[in-house]
Amino acid sequence: MSRSSRGAFVKRLIGFAGLPFLSLVTPLLFLPVLARVAGADAWVAFAVGQSIGGFLALIVSLGYNTVGPRMVAISSQDSRPLLLAISLRARILLWVPSTVVAVALSLAIAPPLHRAEAALMATAMTLTGLSSAWYMIGLGNAGSIAIFEIFPRIAATLASGALVLIGGSVLWYPVLLILAIVIGVGSYARQTLRSGFWADSRWEDIAHVLRTNRAATATEVSAGLYNSLSVTFVGASATTSQAASYVSGDKLYRMGQYSVSALGNALQGWVVENGPQEFGRRARVSFALHLGLGLIGCATFALLGPWLSGLLFGAGVAIDEMTALGLGVATIAIALGTTLGRVTLVGMGGNRAFLISVLLAACVGVPAIIFLSAAFGAAGGAWGLAIGEFVSVIAQSVSLTLLRRRSAREK
Repeated sequence: MSRSSRGAFVKRLIGFAGLPFLSLVTPLLFLPVLARVAGADAWVAFAVGQSIGGFLALIVSLGYNTVGPRMVAISSQDSRPLLLAISLRARILLWVPSTVVAVALSLAIAPPLHRAEAALMATAMTLTGLSSAWYMIGLGNAGSIAIFEIFPRIAATLASGALVLIGGSVLWYPVLLILAIVIGVGSYARQTLRSGFWADSRWEDIAHVLRTNRAATATEVSAGLYNSLSVTFVGASATTSQAASYVSGDKLYRMGQYSVSALGNALQGWVVENGPQEFGRRARVSFALHLGLGLIGCATFALLGPWLSGLLFGAGVAIDEMTALGLGVATIAIALGTTLGRVTLVGMGGNRAFLISVLLAACVGVPAIIFLSAAFGAAGGAWGLAIGEFVSVIAQSVSLTLLRRRSAREK
């Protein structure tokens, strides 16, 4: 790699992995306030709404987080805005029923006195499915992600934390988050799309997107069954105290997962942008970086998880050593799954193999989370999550081996 190439790579890495660090640490300014002010039942209610809404957001996003960056990277400059216009119309169409389902489920599952918190949080999370971050990733434009995605949510989090500290309702958090997401998505669409692009995105185009993105959507939804919905499954299977403890661990895990996702965003377009001649080497670089990040995350959980969760969220909802270790192992698995699946396998055109790996993980992970959390509480849920993630990694490794062998025979 030349000096100029290294400089561009480092700049890209800082842009996509460095800027999102602000978004990663911002919840730490509000979540400790929520955990101490709202109580265990509200703590669980917010987490249930976030879990269910986050899962339905995967349906709304229509698989663009997986296949979108590559589509943008290989499209001509003139055709790119039309991709965004078609995707937004299709995703808005899905957002309405998805939000209705998310709110209904949240109202049914959340603790009775805190159903409003769960419903509003679910609404905010379904809106994240309308994000255009995948489009910005494909353009290699980290600055737009900061302006339209990260900074509005930071402002909403800081404002709601301040309001709660001076005696306001915790409902301010989801309300302001909804407002921030709507403003960010709408502002970027207005800046990027001419009015004609909305007219050009015909219903036939939307129907085509719904058909062609089925595999990518199924992949993300299947992953969400054992990832996004893990809090919901633990909340339904374990006691309230164990569920509250798991929620604390899950908050830390999501922060680690966001770091992995940011690194994947930085490398997903980079790995494929120079074609087959650079793909293998760049895929190996991606693997090494993700493995290193996963090991750091695992060590951090194992050594600091119980102490850090108690410090941030209170001793009453802190995680124990076995829960911390399980979430640490899951962090390694999700880092490996990101580089093997979303970066490398999808980059090689193995969308079907990626889907199969995630379906296998869901078939194993969901029962593991439910049964282990019922038997062992928060620790069981954490290890059930880790089991599901590693099943995906093993399946992806097998698929990549088979694809490489097939490619070698064809040469």
